Order: sequence, then C-alpha cells, then structure tokens
Amino acid sequence: MNDLDIARLRVYVTQPEVTPTYRYTGTCKPEALYCNFLRLTTRGGVEGTAGALSGDYYAAEEYDANPYSYAEAFRPVICGLIGRNIQQREAIASELLASRADPVPDPESLIEIAMWDAFARDLGVGLYRLLGGFRERIPAYASSPVFDTVDEYLDYVRGIQAKGYPAVKFHTQCNLDFDLEMTSAVTATFASTGLRFMVDLEQVYDYDSAVQLGRALSEMPCDWLEAPLDDESIDAYAELRRAVDVDIISAGNTVVELSAMADGIARGAWSRLRCDPSNCGGVSAARSAMALARANGMKTELQSYGYPLNQAANLHLMLGVAGCSYFEHPVPVEHFEYGCFNPIRIEADGCVRAPDGPGLGLDIDWKQIEGDASLVIDTEEM
Repeated sequence: MNDLDIARLRVYVTQPEVTPTYRYTGTCKPEALYCNFLRLTTRGGVEGTAGALSGDYYAAEEYDANPYSYAEAFRPVICGLIGRNIQQREAIASELLASRADPVPDPESLIEIAMWDAFARDLGVGLYRLLGGFRERIPAYASSPVFDTVDEYLDYVRGIQAKGYPAVKFHTQCNLDFDLEMTSAVTATFASTGLRFMVDLEQVYDYDSAVQLGRALSEMPCDWLEAPLDDESIDAYAELRRAVDVDIISAGNTVVELSAMADGIARGAWSRLRCDPSNCGGVSAARSAMALARANGMKTELQSYGYPLNQAANLHLMLGVAGCSYFEHPVPVEHFEYGCFNPIRIEADGCVRAPDGPGLGLDIDWKQIEGDASLVIDTEEM
C-alpha cells in the first residue's frame, strides 16, 4: 500500500456569516458569497486542501442560479481519483483537463492544488520552496468593495494606508463620469504619499468609455486598468492597448487555457497576464502561464481575491516563481478569513509572507466548516 495514494476526497460548501453580501460594480446588486473547500486525504493520513469563492452572481450567470453547482461539478470527477498517487499529480491533472466537461476547469484546478499541498506537506516544506523559492515576501494591495460616494473611496484609502498597504485596487461604480471623478480625487489627495492604484471594471465598460478612462489614468499613479472589456474580446483589447498609455489586463476568469493565453499575448491583447491557479488548471498550469508571460517580456498578476485557501495557493506561486508585482488582498480582511486559524496578514513593511508550516501552511478549522456546511460531498458516501 502506497501512503501517498488518494484514499478520500470531501467537498464542503459554506456561506460564511462574516462575509456580507458583496457587489463588484455599481451596476449589480449585492449577492451572497460561498466558500468551497476541497479536502484530500491520502492512505498515509496526509491531507491536502484547496478552496475557491463562488456566489449567486456567478451561479446566476453560468449555473442556472444554483449556488451549489460549483461544488456539484466535483461529483463526476473525484471518485475516479481514489487510489491514484499524488506523486503523479501533473499527469493526473493533464488527464482531468483533457476530459473536462466545462471550459473553465474549476474542480480539476482545485484537485491539482490539493495534490500539491499534500505532496509538500508530506515533505515538510512550504509549497513555494518546491516551486523555486524565488522570494520570501511580496507587496500587497488592498482590493476594495464598491462604494457609492467619492468620499467613501477617499476614507477607504486613508484606512488602508494606515494599515500599511502601498497600493489599492478599486472596484468601482463602473460609470465613466463617477469613475473619472473618483480616480481624479484619489490622485489629487494621495499621489504625494506614493500611493499606487489599479482600477477593476469587471468587464462591463464599452470600448469608447474604456479609452476615455484609460487615457485619464495614464496621467495618474495607476499601475493597470483591469477587465475593462469582455475577456474574450481579444481584438478589442489589442485596439484598446494601442489607444491608451496605461497597462491593460484581463479579468483572468474565462481565458484560462495556455493556448488561449498564448494567442492573446501574440495578438497584443494585454500588457500583463492575469490568471489564477484555481480556475486555469492548478499550480502547474499557472506556473506554465507565468513562464509563457516571462518569455514574452510580461509580468503575471495572479488573482488572489477570495478566502484563505485561494489566497494561499496564489501567494505560494508569487513567492516561488518570478514575475508578479503584488498580492491581491481583499480588505476588510475580516470578511475573507473564514475557516482558518492563521490567515494571511500584511506586515509592517506592506508585504505578506507565506504562512508558517508545510504545504500551503494554513491551519484550517474543519470543525467550524463541517458544522457550517450546507452541502457535503464525500467519496466514502458515493
């Protein structure tokens, strides 16, 4: 019997009480968020974990308004993994990706991350060290909620600066006039402090408005304009890049295959690559994407928005592999620290480090999660 063979997989879905309803633009209504946990156990008792955020906003668009569809997608996948050895995780991941039913490989991605976590835990080392150990810490930016007034955005910046964040990414009203007023006010108030910022438009702008805002942002301390257009509008992205002088990146949620990323890079769609191991195929796939970006002289800005397990998977890649500028940290952090005894926190120098301990390094509160779970999928009961 091989101790690193997979013996059991469990999926839990919770709706954390600490997380209020959220919206990511001024054009959408607040929606509930859900935290999905994958728990892998080997025959030798080593555990690997992974997790991702989902929500009614996501389910309503792509999964027939069923907030459990994200977790249900694991059912046809996980039973076939029993007895497979996590030392063959990259081969297993390739098989899963080749046979997946959905264009965005959510369950396959989390399974691959959990196998990496278990493998690193078995070796007793932090995952980022297995991935190359490029650095020990990385600057963090605060990723904001949506506010209704310019003054609320200014107050938010004052708060995150007091906490030590060197940068902020704004989720905005996604109204051109308001967004211009807000970013201009932030620049006038905080540019002298050294603040850098980004703007995330969640794919809802039209092209002409994106040009107007992008040209204005090129005169401000703005590092990038994120997701101004639909991610799959590659030609429009390339045209927008030629029209403005601020960096342009995608949302990173739908253009997730390496071949599609390579096509977008070749066509000049983005200034920096955007991806997330939790939806692009896992740690190995994200590492390949980062190598592709480096080969084309580009940075990769990983998307670490979400709960601790998603944050940690991205953080270990940022620390292990060269090419990232910032760690994305949702603030207020208390809204996104559910189910974890040692969440990632900013340090005095404005940076974050990997949690102590092997693998992803997180100490997960399984008692709380099991008590709160509104859905559990368990291979021992299938």
